[in-house]
Amino acid sequence: MIKSKRKEIIDVAKDALDLLDEKKAEQAIIMDLRDVNTFLEYFLIATGNSMVHCKALIKDLRKVFNEGGYKEKNRPEFDSNWIILDFGAIIVHIFTQDTKNYYQLDKLWADAKFITRDDLNSMKSM
Repeated sequence: MIKSKRKEIIDVAKDALDLLDEKKAEQAIIMDLRDVNTFLEYFLIATGNSMVHCKALIKDLRKVFNEGGYKEKNRPEFDSNWIILDFGAIIVHIFTQDTKNYYQLDKLWADAKFITRDDLNSMKSM
């Protein structure tokens, strides 16, 4: 059961990164947080080039996660430079560049494992 859940997470994370690449998001990464805390599993972090772009990315990501069987657990603030979607196992953070640079979330969680697209491709074939 756990292996099945992990495969589902990997599949939806790969689909999300593919979408972000297609939609011209910048600096899209997946962070595996399971070894550095007890309550979070994964972050997906990406940067949009404007608030309008960030909102469009969120709209499309919602579709990817909903199609993957993940339901939102929060009501995000769309008039923000940092939009967060909570899907339980995966928390999505979409920033404008200035906000990402200010908060440096990836440095705050620097002990986490950063997962690349190649990592996801090799995990997906397992």
